[in-house]
Amino acid sequence: MNTLPSLAHRPTRPMSPVLKQRGATLFIALIALVSMTMAGIALVRSVDTSNLIAGNLAFRQAALHASDTGIETAFNALGTIVATSLDANWPAGCAAGACNYYPTIQATDAKGVPTNIAWSTVPSTSINASYNVKYVIDRLCNGPVPVTDIAGKCYADALTGGGTKKAGGIVFSGTQAVYYRATVRVEGPRNTVSMVQAILSR
Repeated sequence: MNTLPSLAHRPTRPMSPVLKQRGATLFIALIALVSMTMAGIALVRSVDTSNLIAGNLAFRQAALHASDTGIETAFNALGTIVATSLDANWPAGCAAGACNYYPTIQATDAKGVPTNIAWSTVPSTSINASYNVKYVIDRLCNGPVPVTDIAGKCYADALTGGGTKKAGGIVFSGTQAVYYRATVRVEGPRNTVSMVQAILSR
């Protein structure tokens, strides 16, 4: 009859020492993951900012192109103004700061933009339902009105002479062309504002 060996005589294996896991690899992986996440967020923000800047530049350029319409409108209106309202604000009855035309030169800031214009009340023309174009013309003359001394109080072309040089001959002289300053303001999307000026003569 076979008997099992007693526990006292059973061979035992040497126990391997327990290795302590410190988690250094996991810590490094977490740092790398956080760094990659922050780099991705920075890249997204950079792309968004670039798109925003490009869009703003495009709107600004479009507003600048729309200002050509304001200059053309001011030039076309100037003929009517000179014929009907040379020494008075235009349109007739407009409030100070809300007119399209002033018979005397207006005070300006350092950039040459008239400072007493209430642009929110100036009549505007809409372009593509996106851009509002407003213009103001001021005659480059010092007051008071009516201005009768064009040569002394206005910016104007000098008189031109012509004709024969013969003694007693006819001498022709041209009329003076007075200068006008047209200031155009264009308001567009994303609070885009563009200001353009042109000097007109009539």
